[in-house]
Amino acid sequence: MILFHANLSCPGGFVGVDLFFVISGYLITKIIQRDLEQHRFSVMKFYQRRIRRIFPALFLVFLVSACVGLYLFPPLELQGLGKSIIAAAAFCSNIFFYRHSGYFDTSSLLEPLLHTWTLSVEEQFYIFWPLMLAVLSTRSLSKHKFSSVLVILTGSLLLSAYWVTHLPNAAFYLLPSRAWELALGAILSIAPFPRILARMPRPVADIASLLGLAMIVIPIASYDASIPFPGLAAIVPCLGAAFVVAAGEGGSSLGGRILSLRPLVWVGLISYSLYLWHWPVLVFARVIFLGELSLWQRMASVTLIFAVSWLSWRFVESPFRDPQIMSGQPRTYVIGGLVMTALFIVIGFVLFHSGGFPNRSPDVARWVASQEQDAKSSLFNSPCLAWKETIPPAEGCLLGSTNTALPYNIVLWGDSHAAHLAPAFVGIGVHLGLMSRQITKAGCPPLLGIRFLPVSRMTIDCPAFNDSAIKALLGNQRVRVIVLAARWIHLADGTGARPISGEYQNKNESRQIFIAALHRTIETIVESGREVIIVGQVPSPEFNPITCVARARFNHWDESPCLSMPAKASAEGEALVNQALNAAIGTTPSVRVIHPFDVLCSKQTCQLVSNGRPLFWDETHLSDAGARLIGGSIEESISSSARIVGTNNRGVTP
Repeated sequence: MILFHANLSCPGGFVGVDLFFVISGYLITKIIQRDLEQHRFSVMKFYQRRIRRIFPALFLVFLVSACVGLYLFPPLELQGLGKSIIAAAAFCSNIFFYRHSGYFDTSSLLEPLLHTWTLSVEEQFYIFWPLMLAVLSTRSLSKHKFSSVLVILTGSLLLSAYWVTHLPNAAFYLLPSRAWELALGAILSIAPFPRILARMPRPVADIASLLGLAMIVIPIASYDASIPFPGLAAIVPCLGAAFVVAAGEGGSSLGGRILSLRPLVWVGLISYSLYLWHWPVLVFARVIFLGELSLWQRMASVTLIFAVSWLSWRFVESPFRDPQIMSGQPRTYVIGGLVMTALFIVIGFVLFHSGGFPNRSPDVARWVASQEQDAKSSLFNSPCLAWKETIPPAEGCLLGSTNTALPYNIVLWGDSHAAHLAPAFVGIGVHLGLMSRQITKAGCPPLLGIRFLPVSRMTIDCPAFNDSAIKALLGNQRVRVIVLAARWIHLADGTGARPISGEYQNKNESRQIFIAALHRTIETIVESGREVIIVGQVPSPEFNPITCVARARFNHWDESPCLSMPAKASAEGEALVNQALNAAIGTTPSVRVIHPFDVLCSKQTCQLVSNGRPLFWDETHLSDAGARLIGGSIEESISSSARIVGTNNRGVTP
C-alpha cells in the first residue's frame, strides 16, 4: 500500500486495506472467542487492549500533523485539517471523507489524515462486535452464532456489490459495505471453522496458502482505478488473505513460511506505525515540493516513512503494549483514552473555529478568501448549475447583454466544465449584444442516451436531465447555436460512459459508447437547423494553483513553480480527447471545435496564473480569469456563425 500511495508501482496496492480488514477481523475475533470460552471476557478489558494498541501512536500522528500544519499550511488548509482531526479523533473520519468526497472537493492527495478512514471503519465495527459475540455466546443463542456472522457477511457483501455501482463513495468509505471483510476474517475463528482448519492436511494447507498468496499478489499487480471497488472485485484478495490465515491454523504452511522471512516479519512488526505515518509524510512532502513528487523524492519519502515508523514502534507502540512498563486498571486506560480523544477534538475545534489562525498571514488569508468567493459565486452558489434532474429556469440563467428583453439564441449546455465558462459568455454577450442561456448540471456531460461512471447521486439523474435539456433547447426556434462543453477526458479514456441499460464492460467499449453518443447528440442538433460549437478539454493542472500560490506566499517560497506546468502533462489527454471528438464529428457540417489547450498552452508550458490572477480555482475548473481568456476563441466562433451574425452595425441579427 505504501508503494501504491508513493506511486512506485503496485497499481492495485489499494487492496491492502481489504487485507487489513480480513486479518483484523480474524485476530480480534479469535481473542474475543478465547476469552468467552474461558469465561473471562470483559468489555472494559477489550477496550483497554484496543486503547493501548491504537491510541498512543495515533494521537502522536495527530499532534505532529497539527504542528506541521500550523507551520506549513495557510489558514484555509489549516482550518480543513482541524475538521479532519475532529473526525479522526472521534473515529468517524470515514463518514467525514465520504461526505466531503464530492464533485468540487480539494484533492484528497493533500489531506494528511485521509488514511484514518480505515481505522474509523474498524473501530466502528468493534463497537458492536464484541457485544454481539458475547450475546451470541449465551447458551440459548450459541447455536446461531455461526449463521448470524454468515448473514452479516453475506448481507454486507451484497450491499457492497450494489453500492459500488450506485453509490461508489459509500461503498468505499462506509462500514455497512466493508463489514463483510472483517466478518470474513472473523468467521474463521468461529466454530466449526477452527476445528476443521486445525485438521487440515499439511499438503492441502500448503496449496491453500500458495493459492491465497497468488490471489493477493495478482490483484495488487493488475487492479487499477478503473475497477469498481470494493464490491465483488474485493472478493479475490479478501479470500486470498482468508486462505493464508486458514492454512496456518493447524501449523506452518508453505505460504506462511514465505511470509515468515525476516524482512517481511520486520515489516509486519511495524505495520501499524507504517500505516499511520506513510500518508502524512507523503502529503507533507507534496506540500513542501509544491506538487507531485519526483522519483527521488518519492524514494526519499518512503525511506523516511520506514525510519519514522520504526521510531514510533520502538518508543511509542512497544512501551504502551508492554504490561510490565504500562500497568494499570482497564478503567484507567478507558478513561484516559476518552480524555485524550476529547483533547484532540478540542484541538481540532480550535483550529477550525479560528479559521486556521488567519492572523499568521492576513494578506494570504484575504487573497485566498477572494479567490474562493469568485469560485463560489460562479459555481457553488450559482442557481444555473443543477445538482438534480430539474433544468434551471431561463430566468436568472441568461448570460450576456444587459438588455434582458433580448431573446436568447445561444445555449451553453454541459456539466460544470460548461458552467465554469459562464463568465466568458457574459463578456461575449455584452460585447456582441447577444443573450445566451446556461443549461448545466454537475457531473452530466451533454450526451444523449447514455449513463455516466462513477454512478453517484449527481450522475444518476443525467439521462433524464439531458433528455429534458434537448427538448427545451430544440423547442425554442430562436436558438441558433448550441455550445457543448464537458470534462471530456474521463469519457475519451474509456472510464466514464456506459449504456442506458447494462454495465461497464471495458475501456474500449466505454470509449465507443461515448463517441456514438456524442455523434448522436450532434446529429440531433444539426438536423434541427442549429450549429454546434464544442469546447474541448481544458488542461488539468497537477495541483491547485490557488493553494500552491497561497502556500508559497505563506511560507515565503518561490511562486514560480505555481505559475505554469509542463505542457506534456496534459498533451496526452488533449490528443486522446481530440481523437474522440473528431471521430464523433466525422463529416457533420456546422460543427466547430475550440481547443482551450491551444489558448492556455505553448509547446513547453501551460499557464496557470496570468497577471497575478489564477486561471484555475482547482485541479480541473477554470477561474473567471481563465474562462474569459478562453472566451476570445468562443466569441470568434460565435461571431462567424451564419445563423447568428447579420449585417447590422453591431453584427447581430435583430
